[in-house]
Amino acid sequence: MALTDHPPEKVLGPVADLLIDDASPTTQGACLDALERLGAVANLRDVRTDGWFEHLGEQIANFRTVCDVMGDRFLAYSMILGIQIHSLATDPNLPANTTVEFSVGDDAIQTLTMGEYRVRVVQAIMQQEPPLLDPILPLSPESAVDLLGQTLVLLAPLFGLSLKHLVLASTDQDDPRALVGFVSEHGFSFMGLKDFDTFVKQKVRRDLAGTQQEPFRLDLSVVEHARAAAAREDHDEVIAILESWPGLLVTLQRTPVLHQLDDAQLALIAEALEILGNAFRHRDRATWAEELYRLGLVFVREGVHAGRLFFRLGELLTEDERYGEAIGHLRRAQVLGVEEREVFPVLGRAFLKRQKLVPAAALLETAVAKGADSRDLTDDLAQIRKELERAGVDWNVPVCDSEPPGPK
Repeated sequence: MALTDHPPEKVLGPVADLLIDDASPTTQGACLDALERLGAVANLRDVRTDGWFEHLGEQIANFRTVCDVMGDRFLAYSMILGIQIHSLATDPNLPANTTVEFSVGDDAIQTLTMGEYRVRVVQAIMQQEPPLLDPILPLSPESAVDLLGQTLVLLAPLFGLSLKHLVLASTDQDDPRALVGFVSEHGFSFMGLKDFDTFVKQKVRRDLAGTQQEPFRLDLSVVEHARAAAAREDHDEVIAILESWPGLLVTLQRTPVLHQLDDAQLALIAEALEILGNAFRHRDRATWAEELYRLGLVFVREGVHAGRLFFRLGELLTEDERYGEAIGHLRRAQVLGVEEREVFPVLGRAFLKRQKLVPAAALLETAVAKGADSRDLTDDLAQIRKELERAGVDWNVPVCDSEPPGPK
């Protein structure tokens, strides 16, 4: 029986997985052919935007001069975000004093230094969430652009990534999935759409490195105020206090100032980024929170504050169903001293979702014994019992018993 004789929901996932796992042209060609017959492939030849920035520049007066001051990609980011640049005031003696006058839509004109402007633009790009997938067959090029999002379609060519195909890998409304086929300097390859979005945005983030020409000072005393606001669950106040820190800290990584900071200062920076990341999570901006936790781990890799960042990152990744990645971070958090009653419920859930039922049961039971108590924990233990019973395994998983589970 041909693959196309099976229901699409039975075929899409396994064939799409082959596209990623087997990079041979023969296999990929056969997979694309089968998926095209199911209407699950959109060819992006007529909608991709290779060279859009250069073509647009041909129509703009003083384009090259503006690029020389702002940087090509920062001007491109501004265009993608719909920012209108009104003027640039350069200081030939101190380039860091260059200022940008700009506006967005009908908003009032703002003025920032070039360093502050670049940080603001990159933050705006990073905070954009990918569009929600609507897994409908057949997939048209126009629908493919909607799934990718116009921002990603415009960003990719800036880094030499030429979009070729979008492949619908699942029609499950609760768990939609798509793959992007693209050409880079390394050749033709496929990547999950979410991973591709992260991959491109990481390149955007790296553009900030080395753009700040003058060292600066962080007012570490504000961490105490942010800590107090977090204790009051005043997330807007936390963001107001610390929102300028990420851009400054990204730049700090590339300056000699970083190596002059002592352990106490690094600990305050790590704590501030955890607090700020938590505030953004409460505002449903998980992508930005993840960036902040990872930024904190640039400054501290050992000690209690690093443990807190690893824990928060593992917690967030678990919520995002990236269980394999989460497990490593959560284990590291435990090693660095985060309490087991905090770590084990999340780590146990990550193992459960990967169908590692025995370690999941042990971790969750230990969490109960250590004093952890939540509805999610109880539900996860109940699911483990159900899964084991379904598999015909007689296993003792008492929800409230502190003894580790084991076979009878």
